Amino acid sequence: MSTESNHPVPVPPTRLRTSFFMDYPVGLFNGRFAREMRDNGRLLGIVCRHCGFSLLPPQAVCTVCHGENFEDPNWVEMGPEATVAGFMTFNMPYIDSNDLSVKKGSSTVGQLMVDSPGKTTGFLWHFIGEVEAGKLRNGMRVRAVFRPKEERQGLMTDILYWCPVDSDHPTQGD
Repeated sequence: MSTESNHPVPVPPTRLRTSFFMDYPVGLFNGRFAREMRDNGRLLGIVCRHCGFSLLPPQAVCTVCHGENFEDPNWVEMGPEATVAGFMTFNMPYIDSNDLSVKKGSSTVGQLMVDSPGKTTGFLWHFIGEVEAGKLRNGMRVRAVFRPKEERQGLMTDILYWCPVDSDHPTQGD
């Protein structure tokens, strides 16, 4: 007698929660990037030695010319200011990839062209704060607002958000 059936058997939903922890080395380039944010409230990137493209976050291999920057990387400070290249507002929960927690609320996220001494700007997606979404515009200048030094962990969330440059908000979490 066979227990196989041609009809699918529904699987009941479960309420089981499983903790998930992951540690991984961020490597030479992202390690230095993370330490600079944590310790000094600065954004470090690399300018490709082959084509001059600014890489933020830093990468060993250029995304434009595929040149390798392993030996004697050209580290440069980028920011703390940027130009808004695009933005969107969303009103839904999302998962913070740093700690896998669920965040709620309304947030505005922008694509930011971060100032760089290279031929191009560095690009980041990050939160924009201290301005109503209706008053945001492409081309607006913004500045990084970091957590207070004692709260930084070497994560992108060390930058709380970016605020309009004309704001009186401190940039280093002081």
